[in-house]
Amino acid sequence: MSDILSQDEIDRLLQALKSGELSAEEIKREEKKVKVYDFRRPSKFSKEHIRVFDMIHENFARSVSTYLSGRVRTFVSINLASIDQITYEEFIRSLPAPAFIVVFSAPEFAGSAILEMNLELFYTILDLILGGPGIPNVKRPPSEIEISIMRKEIMNILANLAQAWSDVFSFSPTIESIENNPQFVQIAPPSEMVLLVSLFLTIGKTEGFMNVCWPSSLTEPFMDRLSSRNWFKVAKKEQISEKLQKDLLTNLNQMSTVLSAVLGEAILTVREVLELEVGDVIRLKSHKDEDIVVNVQGKPKFLARPGTYKGYRAVRITKIIEPEVEE
Repeated sequence: MSDILSQDEIDRLLQALKSGELSAEEIKREEKKVKVYDFRRPSKFSKEHIRVFDMIHENFARSVSTYLSGRVRTFVSINLASIDQITYEEFIRSLPAPAFIVVFSAPEFAGSAILEMNLELFYTILDLILGGPGIPNVKRPPSEIEISIMRKEIMNILANLAQAWSDVFSFSPTIESIENNPQFVQIAPPSEMVLLVSLFLTIGKTEGFMNVCWPSSLTEPFMDRLSSRNWFKVAKKEQISEKLQKDLLTNLNQMSTVLSAVLGEAILTVREVLELEVGDVIRLKSHKDEDIVVNVQGKPKFLARPGTYKGYRAVRITKIIEPEVEE
């Protein structure tokens, strides 16, 4: 809209002022709002991007909570604490020394990311996995043996992270390196903006944070997928798919099938069939003390013993016949 008024608009304003419909104060121009922009901390992630990160890592927190609860045989609570947009230098400076820092990457990534875990959490999980009480009292950096034991757990945690991301961007994470000193971890320039996802873990009486650091250069190639519209489309498809599966299962459970128990079989020639008379005995291939075959829709499914139950002819299932696999 142009800031220059036409002659007609000026005449109407003057007329409104004369008639008292408008006052001089009401037509004063409102000061334009100026947004401060720090070029040293450029914003790389929009509110929509952060919203999608929030939803992805909420799912990640739930899946890791379930996984770790099974591994350490005690309840593990994991909640998404915060998502902050900071520089890589600020992230590195915020880490304690020593620390447990996992640098991971994937063939689909244009760079590396970081998973960092509080040492108290590290030693608690390790102690519980090895059968201990899970009381951390170690302040030293982890040894090579301890790191080797925990490497498998970290890989499973990263697999849960990849699963949480699978609806937005699929990747196969691998561990590049594990460091104890934050100053040795340089995966991005100090001034590069990163998205820091902080998760708060509670394992027994131990509490601490686990952080995931996503550099902006790594997420840039798939940034266009980080929209809530795409996320809700995927969620809706999953809901439709789950409902369809449930409906199909319900319909299958209500279907009628033909169940037949074959007492025995015999092969006769056409002449022998034509010569059969009342009172003749046909010898079957099976004996009275052998199992008989029970067919479902004409196909053998069970072996059973014939008999009676509450006055009715019946069969008792003795074995399930495994289907033959065609080579």
